[in-house]
Amino acid sequence: MSQISKEEIEEKTKTACKELESTDRAHKTKILKEMLAWVESCNDEGNTELLAEYFDRLYLHLLKCYHDRFESVRDGAVRLVDAYLERLPPMDFNLLNVVSTLTERMGQAETVEPSEEIRLLYIGQLHLMVRKYAKMGNVGVFRECYNLLVKVLNKAIRDEYPVVQREACTTLVALCGVAETAELRPYTEQLAVALYGMLNHKHAPARISAVEALGRLSLHMDASAESMRRLFGEVSPLLMDRMPLVRREVGLMGVLMLMDLLDRYSFFERILPLVLCCLKDDSPEVRSHILPLWVKCGKQYYDENEAELSQQEISDLPVDNYPKDVKRPTIGCRGLVQRSLRLLTLITRETTDWKDNVRLHSLKLLYQFVVHAEAAMTAKFYEIYPDVSHACCDAVAEVSAEAAKVADLMGRLLCYDAWIEHGFDGLQRNARESYMKCFYYMFTASNGASYEHLIRLGKLLRDTEYSHTLKPGFQLFILKLLDTMLDKSLEVTATQEELQTLYESVYVVGIKVMALGYSLNSDNSDLNVGQRVLERVAQFLDLTLDQLHERCFHLALADVQNLDAALEDNVEPVLLLDGLINIGHLRRSYLKLLIERVKIVFEYCSANAQIRIFSSLSMAALHWSSTMLPAEDKDTPSMLKTFVTDIVEPYLTWKAGANAESMRTLAMATLCALSQSAPEAVLEVLPSLVKHMPSLLEDRNSSTRNYAIKTVHYFRNLSVEELKPLAYATMQRMDDPSAGIRSMAALAVSKLSPVFQGDSEEDIQHQHEVWDTFIKRSMDLLLLYHESPEKDIKKAAELSLENLAIDHPEAWTERCQHALNMSHKQDELLKLYEKLSINKVPLQPKN
Repeated sequence: MSQISKEEIEEKTKTACKELESTDRAHKTKILKEMLAWVESCNDEGNTELLAEYFDRLYLHLLKCYHDRFESVRDGAVRLVDAYLERLPPMDFNLLNVVSTLTERMGQAETVEPSEEIRLLYIGQLHLMVRKYAKMGNVGVFRECYNLLVKVLNKAIRDEYPVVQREACTTLVALCGVAETAELRPYTEQLAVALYGMLNHKHAPARISAVEALGRLSLHMDASAESMRRLFGEVSPLLMDRMPLVRREVGLMGVLMLMDLLDRYSFFERILPLVLCCLKDDSPEVRSHILPLWVKCGKQYYDENEAELSQQEISDLPVDNYPKDVKRPTIGCRGLVQRSLRLLTLITRETTDWKDNVRLHSLKLLYQFVVHAEAAMTAKFYEIYPDVSHACCDAVAEVSAEAAKVADLMGRLLCYDAWIEHGFDGLQRNARESYMKCFYYMFTASNGASYEHLIRLGKLLRDTEYSHTLKPGFQLFILKLLDTMLDKSLEVTATQEELQTLYESVYVVGIKVMALGYSLNSDNSDLNVGQRVLERVAQFLDLTLDQLHERCFHLALADVQNLDAALEDNVEPVLLLDGLINIGHLRRSYLKLLIERVKIVFEYCSANAQIRIFSSLSMAALHWSSTMLPAEDKDTPSMLKTFVTDIVEPYLTWKAGANAESMRTLAMATLCALSQSAPEAVLEVLPSLVKHMPSLLEDRNSSTRNYAIKTVHYFRNLSVEELKPLAYATMQRMDDPSAGIRSMAALAVSKLSPVFQGDSEEDIQHQHEVWDTFIKRSMDLLLLYHESPEKDIKKAAELSLENLAIDHPEAWTERCQHALNMSHKQDELLKLYEKLSINKVPLQPKN
């Protein structure tokens, strides 16, 4: 080929040019393909001059084909020019001509080239020329065509075809890599504006290409202009992009700027978030890719500031309480962050943003700042404390969990003696769940603690704003903080008396919070935490839990104030007293104080509040025998008598009104509970109450009658005169509308037994006659109910008759004989008589 003469070249090029001017599409396409095949075969260096001769004679016709109306012709022309440019040495003449033509086709305001594939070839050709022509020594050919290049790139970046956009970004990256900053800077802003439009592209590869191009372009931008600030504002949202590779590219952009941006020290505060967010990214791929590059940035910063950081490195001691699952950053990386702490205010401000992902992102960034800043960040704690506290109570679980991690880390790395005062100040000024959560996480994770801090915290938590809160979440973290206080009490230096004071304070706060949680029907997990706190306090004081209640419960009861008002049952003082009764029950050491509080409630509070407290007392009365320890002094007045006289007896008498009816029912329920729990001890109070029982057994409220009939058989050691009204009232209950009460009444009549005593034998004989009359009437009714179709009443009647037959065999025979003469079920009655009789006297059925 190299031996072809100039005449032959001239002839062939004229023929080719003539054919390219033809109007036949197929003909032009054919000649372009033939020339492309020939050029591609000329790969030897010796053919360069020959190719240059051909291109010099053909380029005008080839560039003219860029405007051909047939797409196949334009395609062939562009590919042929690409083949020539790849094989020819760079020449500014060729560059200017081709770029000018590309500008005509791609750099206009309107879209001149309709084909997406051809536009891709155009921008690919421009990329080729950037690679080939960029390094031309001192020729500086690009100075003359930057304006044209930018027009083409600007149009291509805004193209509707994503592949064209990505190729344009790649071309821009190549151009930024070789261009002189002073020459490219005038065009950076308009290119950046075009790239901003791609940051929201629906295709992730397009967003990645745009971020990469912006990163390279930023190295040439004017740092003093507003364009740099806009750049960070546009790119930062992509740190929350749903695609990990996009987030990784943003991190790479930050690394590039930290390493190569000329004015990077002025922009550390804006660049660091781009990198630090990737270090806390959800994707392991992103973290593993950015971490070694971040270490490299730290090394460069250390080398640039070695004089200062080397002195700091000498005194850089390891942190005792450092998180086990976190690797401590290098001193260079920490130094980078520690000089940019002003950014913390901007980060924490975003923790209150209305978007969930923005709040989560800002907290992850804050976590990295704390990891790197360590104790140097202590001075900023007071500024960020409110925002971190607010985030700890975020409605989104993922956000609040991240805030908890940040608070935990601050407690570990910040200087304890410096932040603890701000922490207390925040709690005193803001009795809120948010501040409590943040303080709990920090205090639990911290290493430092002193007795003065613990006792101060105990007094603060005992305040009504904390221990009397009705918020379940708040209650839970108060209990958790108490658990932490017990842990730290093992590490402080204090006397046994001081520790005892601390433990009593913990007990009072814990049982009050538990009481309110119990009354509010909170989650059992909260009560379990409180129970564990109380058990630990008892263990530390070497007491059982019952002994602890006996010793300290009155302190909590004394905090129940402001009951002398018309309070409803859902008000905090009433709820607190209700919960304390349910948890502590009734004990000798504080029963008098409890009775005083209850009497105030019964005098002033609303009907619902009274009913609530009385209901809890009735439940607590079931534990009387186990909670009421015997008195050390036998001459001490009976607590049971005091309790019944002051609380129960006043409400056993009938009074009009729905509230009085409910209180009467609860009073009877309490008396029933006391009888069941302490059947022997209750004998000292029952005789004085027997006068109320007939009216209670006939009460219109079935619950009252139910509790009354259950209590009847506990009335013992009474005379016939005292027991007779109760006995006949009990017998009448066998006609009660309630089947359950009828059955219990049938059982109760056989358990009644008076004491026969008198001044003479005649009095005693008269008492026996009176009681025998009752027994016989009872037997008559029981025999009648034994014929009932109801299984329960029939069974109860049989059991009761069995007891009566044993105690009164003659009366049993007499009443059976009487019933047999009137019964329609004589066979059944005879079987019952034979089964229960002891004296075996045969009955005489009436024919």
